[in-house]
Amino acid sequence: MRTLSAACLLLLSVSFAGAQPNRLALVGAHVVNPTGYPSLENATVLIEGARIVAVGPADQVVVPEGTRRVDVTGKWIIPGLIDAHIHFFQSGGLYTRPDIIDRRHIVPYEQELQQIRQRLPDTFARYLRCGVTGVVDVGGPFWNFEVRAQACQTLRAPRVAVAGPLISTYQPEALTTDDPPIIKVNTPEEARALVQRELAYQPDLIKIWYIVRPGETPAQHLPLVRAAIEEAHAHGVRVAVHATQLETARLAVQAGADILVHSVYDRAVDKDFIRLLKERRTLYIPTLIVWEGYREVLSRQVQLSRAELEWANLYVVATLFDLYADTSYRPPSAAWIEARMERLRTAQHNLKRLQEGGVLIAAGTDAGNIGTLHGPAIFREFELMAEAGLTPQQILTSATLHGAMVLGRPEELGVVEAGRLADLVVLDANPLEDVRHFTSIRFVIKDGHLFHPEDLIQESPADLVQRQLNAYNARHLEAFAATYAPDVILYDFPSTVRLSGLQALKARYGRLFAENPHLHARLLGRITLGPYVIDREHVIGRADGRVIHAVAIYQVVQHKIQRVWFIR
Repeated sequence: MRTLSAACLLLLSVSFAGAQPNRLALVGAHVVNPTGYPSLENATVLIEGARIVAVGPADQVVVPEGTRRVDVTGKWIIPGLIDAHIHFFQSGGLYTRPDIIDRRHIVPYEQELQQIRQRLPDTFARYLRCGVTGVVDVGGPFWNFEVRAQACQTLRAPRVAVAGPLISTYQPEALTTDDPPIIKVNTPEEARALVQRELAYQPDLIKIWYIVRPGETPAQHLPLVRAAIEEAHAHGVRVAVHATQLETARLAVQAGADILVHSVYDRAVDKDFIRLLKERRTLYIPTLIVWEGYREVLSRQVQLSRAELEWANLYVVATLFDLYADTSYRPPSAAWIEARMERLRTAQHNLKRLQEGGVLIAAGTDAGNIGTLHGPAIFREFELMAEAGLTPQQILTSATLHGAMVLGRPEELGVVEAGRLADLVVLDANPLEDVRHFTSIRFVIKDGHLFHPEDLIQESPADLVQRQLNAYNARHLEAFAATYAPDVILYDFPSTVRLSGLQALKARYGRLFAENPHLHARLLGRITLGPYVIDREHVIGRADGRVIHAVAIYQVVQHKIQRVWFIR
């Protein structure tokens, strides 16, 4: 099977031809590898150019003269993380799936797509910031192939494997454009023809959207699925299938699917299904977080982690709160919410059984869908996998070695060992003790280049203030306080002190967030003048019913909010 497009390899060879290999030694860390590969204490990892050339005990690995040495004593080195299911044509924001919730009267879909493409360098960098050095985009418009080319030529970008448009049994009208991400086929001949059309772009995968609508049966669409798989396999290309019901998933694997890109959530998997996946070595990607993201955003119950608030795109995050101020919006019913929660519980139960049954599990998020944010979504996915009963070691394996299998590079990535590509993450805390430690990122190494995480995302004063506003709307006290200087002072304009110092700020806003669970500040306008950011805000959702109209003047000094003046 084809493992990486020749086009991407050619771009890499052209981009880096003639570059002198740099040598880097990471000295003194614990090396933590996926299951089946040795881990080491007090190790040295020696890198030359883009590859690891030696891994071993620190007193046995010879570090050549002139090598850059980085002391990582007491740290942990893991392979670079791989998110095995994302979509670059979706932003993760509220306006990205008009077939789910139609807000095109506010943000036209064409405008949403344009913004997504403009933000690609930022999206790439945010993946690296999260230690994600590889992603698999399992379907989007034909311009997906341009995204792969752009990533191949961008230093601060993950490795990208892509599929083209989803070969589908259903066509969402709201996503139909001149270059749609999903294309419905009606006959096996049409399915084969679409595969052939995509083959011209050298896809890493072919993706099938196996959707069974009410009144239809899985068997009705099976000839289309089988034809697409046969055509792809005839040309050495693997096939990933969206099949979330047990019977569609079973039929897809029997027809030759290499990868199932979502959990089965309609019922418990059975022994025959588990045996089938194990025997076929089918990769299974649970994408647990995606149901949580939709449920929280559409029900106006958004809960974001500090990593999501700080490392995801700030302006995408801001859209997740837009429904709070929309008085015409009617949230889904309690029954709808419970049904989505039941899907997640079933998916977690099935994940545990499949893991115990020896099925290959690869971590993936479906990032880009509403509420599933590019970059940090992987950390919440880890938490949900742990809740399902997987161990940190199993989760690490799913996000490294098995992710490399989905990416198509299992011999080059996913393990810290000599000869493999130098995609690594250095952590401050042991990931095998707690999956939350995957966020304790000290360094990210991609292709042998060492990055300080804080250098990967640059914030302007306006960006910092937006991050503060997002944390306010999420009522996340630690993320909110992290935007302020230790000696911050808040004033009623022009000079009446409201509070002074970070501890006083945390005490006041901690009470505010606790007592007002529906609090929401809507940004009505913003002006930036050097280090000053002037916001006009409309605050609703207070328990006392008060609506506040205010102007806030923020002064930013050394990447922290130093002073704020409120005009009411």
